[in-house]
Amino acid sequence: MAEPTLPRLTPKLLAAFNTLAPEAASGLRRATLTLDLSALRHNAMVAKRAAGQRKILAAVKADGYGHGAATVAHALRGIVDGFMVASLGEGEALRQAGITQRIVVLQGVMNQAEARRAAKRFLEPVFHHASQIDAVGTVGFGLPLTVWLKIDTGMHRVGFTPQEFPAAYARVSTLRGVRPNSGVLTHFARADEPDAAPTQAQIALFQQATAPCAGELSLCNSAGLLAFPEAGGDWVRPGIMLYGGNPFTEGTAAAHDLRPVMSLTTQLIAVRTVLAGESVGYGGRFTAPETMPVGVAAIGYGDGYPRHAPDGTPIIVNGQRAALIGRVSMDLITIDLRGITAAVGDMVECWGAQLPIDEVASAAATISYELMCQMSGRVARRVVELDA
Repeated sequence: MAEPTLPRLTPKLLAAFNTLAPEAASGLRRATLTLDLSALRHNAMVAKRAAGQRKILAAVKADGYGHGAATVAHALRGIVDGFMVASLGEGEALRQAGITQRIVVLQGVMNQAEARRAAKRFLEPVFHHASQIDAVGTVGFGLPLTVWLKIDTGMHRVGFTPQEFPAAYARVSTLRGVRPNSGVLTHFARADEPDAAPTQAQIALFQQATAPCAGELSLCNSAGLLAFPEAGGDWVRPGIMLYGGNPFTEGTAAAHDLRPVMSLTTQLIAVRTVLAGESVGYGGRFTAPETMPVGVAAIGYGDGYPRHAPDGTPIIVNGQRAALIGRVSMDLITIDLRGITAAVGDMVECWGAQLPIDEVASAAATISYELMCQMSGRVARRVVELDA
């Protein structure tokens, strides 16, 4: 028996589907991500003051920590001196978006074809392993390639050890397609912690290893920039602080004059009464201790709200502090409305100006970086200038 012929989409119908991108459908969702560019620029100025004479590479990897890499880069062009991304593709996307400043690619290149792409786009790859030097070889790329070398001073993920570094630096200096005096960088493993000793040891090791080098140097992430002014270097690489997150394991972002850039809001779509002893949501995780009002808000893990957020995770309803109850589902969350004045249609703030993202992250046993980066494409986005 012959296989049935399956119907194919017509070109017209296929084109219609292609136009229904997530952002087109997002208008039907009530979850909204608002990005305040004035707060972004304010935070960049905090970083700039802390940097002093050092130049700034703004970290815009992971799509600008979920804020939109191109949006962030265009907003910061007049404040920072360059940008830092994770991959070659991220760097190429910034060039295609019209960004002309320096762009450092942390994962570097792995072969001559990638090195040629980097040179063509004036991207600056980081070499962190001898195999990258072997792969690039001694060929030219038409345009000279600016590279950085990474020293592992204590993170122990990637990078040349201090013992390997002199030979690696000498080898890179012989490559025909590479500009002389390569830059050198490292990354702090514990600059966010109260104990300064591990970071001070990394600084000392880096300074010792790079003493003979004539190229540019870079050590500091956000925490290093704010807590270790003695680290020095020519470039700093702020990331989370630009977006209003707390770079440290203790304290608050506001204590460092950092403002939230991202606000995640939605609406109540139902308010109902749950009787004492009745459970709420999947698995019945929450049982009503008394007859109580429960709000249902249009957001869930399908939008990027953390599924593992426990009962008691803070949330703002109609300007009042409330608490999450019940398991987070794909599209909905449930909220304890006891003592809260609320009605269907009221605004719910998951995090933002009224509720620091770090507080929500802490309640959910994660970090603000993860919450920022996991926003779904179906969440509507607004870019505003609240101080304008």
